[in-house]
Amino acid sequence: MGTSSPLPPAEPEGDPPQPPVSQVISAQQDAYAAGRDMHINMIQAPPPVPAPVRFEGPVVSADIPREPKAFQPRPGVMEELRRAAESGRVAVVCALTGARGVGKTQIAAAYARHRARQGWPLVAWVHAETGDQLVAGLDAVAADLGITVPGEDAEAGARRLKRWLTGQTGRCLIVLDNLSDADLVTPWLPPLGAVQVVISSNHRTVETLGTAVRVEVFTDAEALAFLRERSDRPWGAGDETQARALAEEVGHLPLALAAAAYVVNRQALGYDTYVERLRAVSLQEAFPKVPGDGYPVGAAQAVLLALAEFTSGRTTRVERGLLELMAVLSPAGVPRAWLRRAAAARDLLGGVTGDGAARVDAAIGALADASLLVLSQDGATVSMHRFIQRVTRDTARKRRRLEKVVGAAAAWVQACGPPIHRVVRDRLDREALIDQATTLHLHARTLESTGSASPITTVLGLQNQAGQYLEAAGDLGRAIPLFEQTLTDSIRVLGADHPNALASRNNLAYAYRSAGDLGRAVPLLEQTLTDSIRVLGADHPDTLASRNNLAGAYRSAGDLGRAVPLLEQTLTDSIRVLGADHPDTLASRNNLAYAYLSAGDLGRAVPLLEQTLTDSIRVLGADHPNALASRNNLAYAYLSAGDLGRAVPLLEQTLTDSIRVLGADHPDTLQSRNNLAGAYRSAGDLGRAVPLFEQTLTDRTRVLGADHPDTLQSRNNLAGAYRSAGDLGRAVPLFEQTLTDRTRVLGADHPDTLQSRNNLAGAYRSAGDLGRAVPLLEQTLTDSIRVLGADHPNALASRNNLAYAYLSAGDLGRAVPLLEQTLTDSIRVLGADHPDTLQSRNNLAGAYLSAGDLGRAVPLLEQTLTDSIRVLGADHPDTLQSRNNLAGAYQSAGDLGRAIPLFEQTLTDCARVLSKEHPLIVTVRDNLTAARDER
Repeated sequence: MGTSSPLPPAEPEGDPPQPPVSQVISAQQDAYAAGRDMHINMIQAPPPVPAPVRFEGPVVSADIPREPKAFQPRPGVMEELRRAAESGRVAVVCALTGARGVGKTQIAAAYARHRARQGWPLVAWVHAETGDQLVAGLDAVAADLGITVPGEDAEAGARRLKRWLTGQTGRCLIVLDNLSDADLVTPWLPPLGAVQVVISSNHRTVETLGTAVRVEVFTDAEALAFLRERSDRPWGAGDETQARALAEEVGHLPLALAAAAYVVNRQALGYDTYVERLRAVSLQEAFPKVPGDGYPVGAAQAVLLALAEFTSGRTTRVERGLLELMAVLSPAGVPRAWLRRAAAARDLLGGVTGDGAARVDAAIGALADASLLVLSQDGATVSMHRFIQRVTRDTARKRRRLEKVVGAAAAWVQACGPPIHRVVRDRLDREALIDQATTLHLHARTLESTGSASPITTVLGLQNQAGQYLEAAGDLGRAIPLFEQTLTDSIRVLGADHPNALASRNNLAYAYRSAGDLGRAVPLLEQTLTDSIRVLGADHPDTLASRNNLAGAYRSAGDLGRAVPLLEQTLTDSIRVLGADHPDTLASRNNLAYAYLSAGDLGRAVPLLEQTLTDSIRVLGADHPNALASRNNLAYAYLSAGDLGRAVPLLEQTLTDSIRVLGADHPDTLQSRNNLAGAYRSAGDLGRAVPLFEQTLTDRTRVLGADHPDTLQSRNNLAGAYRSAGDLGRAVPLFEQTLTDRTRVLGADHPDTLQSRNNLAGAYRSAGDLGRAVPLLEQTLTDSIRVLGADHPNALASRNNLAYAYLSAGDLGRAVPLLEQTLTDSIRVLGADHPDTLQSRNNLAGAYLSAGDLGRAVPLLEQTLTDSIRVLGADHPDTLQSRNNLAGAYQSAGDLGRAIPLFEQTLTDCARVLSKEHPLIVTVRDNLTAARDER
């Protein structure tokens, strides 16, 4: 499930009144409820420059590989790296290149460990084979430095790191390991700063990025020293000659020499005997040689002999399973904690009995001793060299096990991922799953090209999960392409009618909707629902989810005429098929209640939301994201009903819990903050509302992007708060910018765009610019009726606001009939006690007052005040305005005996209830002074 940015009903906004006075109903979007949309899981078949931070250091990446036994430092290469760093240039880039298996990664790791021991404040290790790996790794470094926060997308974090590095004066080292393409890293290299970037790669093209440092195979002396240090016995006569022959046989390649040394020691062989056995290994029998792989034949033979130590017998079953598993995972490595969880997986490690974690740790240690696995500095990450991976995969393919291993690995990775509501906080596990999903997808595509598609269904399910993780983290820039790819693959491999293809289509559509792209979301959801009914049946849970999601998209587009009946049908069917307590049924009930709320039907919305919250806490727990959403939605319903006494505490509790459970930057948390700010504004507490709106806008811009619908909503809301505070100098430009951006992003007819047009017109009117306000309101009313329908709450609000603009211009001939029509329609559509209806009655009374018709104005204002006290409470800002307005009517009638006490009472209550800078206080004080002067 995910959250959306649906459109709330129009919220009243009081203008500072002076007799005669009216109030404007403004579709302000201060708060909004959350519709809970449903992901369908596949069936198993430029950000602002960060504020300066005090960098304490040192920060050293734990992913730096450990120093292997008998490591040869190759002082010439290390000296080149040192000279480059001490050259006096800023942002030094060293391209450490060479053939596969020559030890580039180990040289880079040794250099990183050396700089860490010297106390360089930042020594970071980033895997850079793919663009996603590179960006995620740079983002992780930014997180370690404390210059980013959970919820920020990876590219934003990488940009922050580049800017941070550019301004550094302390020495920093960034190692980019196994870069595959120079173009991937160019955007991320800092142009300035005391930073050295060391790039390991077997692609010579990366040498153009900076100082080229070549790494070759071992010299004869280095090879002999390596074998001597790895030997478990003192060398005897002839060992040096035999060792030299072994080194020549494997081309002096460090990777092959490490494998050879392990077998020699393990079997207590002489070097000459090992060479004989090496030459007896037939690569053609083992696996076909891959053209252009760049490895000497002896290297592949040496690895095969080392692998043979673990490929037979029951005692090495776990080691054998780990080798096959690591061979299909990302070369960047996998958390050791995940591998421990694989102990119970029979398809992977054979089902370890007893202390599975200890047995896996022992196996990892044995394979690391054999140089078949590599451990990070802290031992928390385990990886395998790419060549050893290829040899192991080809061996598994020959044994007809590769398909099974890829499928089992995909299922295991799915189980290792964090819960969806934790992915914002669990950045490392989230990115680990995404990285593994990408790697396993490549392997599955390779198997597919050979005519085998058996693992692809499981892998596509993992891809879907990775997309949901990215979406939940607000990283739609990576989520949407991943969902698009998953849908394309699902249709190609499984067919357009396969349940997984239908699920992929649903999830892609929801991602489009999250990005505010309703033009692509709605048709895709309509197609998915039609196909789901035909293929799965009308009662299948996935069909119910599709119907819910389509209704939510209709609601986002303001099409309540199609949304409400579809949601009512979905709830009825969900109760019948899934049961009343099923999480999807609770979501359906929430969504229907929100649709009622959108239509202004508080009589049905509030009880349904109260029931949903009670049931959600009982079934899911108070901290479940859907329970938090239900609490937010109920609070918003209370706010819509003017019940601030229940709304504000509930919103404060929801925000506190959302920060604790979801993280400060989760979209639902940002929504809660926005809603609480709206409640403070409704209560007249602008001292708390404005800063909270400002903070929310800043955070949404950083987390979601400047054009996200939620960010545009925050900009609108902040402008409205400025207007409430009488700060039109900041309100008007912000309203203008929001309207321009919403028209560009959402389209001219989107309900949010219509609201922006209404709100800008209201700001013009507040500024006395009726020449711009009236035409804009006339256009908005015409468009609102055409797009939303004449009875939509926002259309009623537009009619009210246009009438009030006519009233401000002194055009009573058009104002009074329009206000009478609006009041009649509001009573019919919203009910006599709806806050908008009370505002309409107040405004019509103000028009009568302006026309000098005190006989109709005074009784209507008295009725409005009585009803406001009963419905909203005596201290609600709208009630205080009604009291002020009635006092003004008494004053106009010459009844100062009733006007002055009512003004005095109102001023006292305003001072007690509202913040001291609230415009209503100034208005009432001025009105009281004027009335006293008349006495």
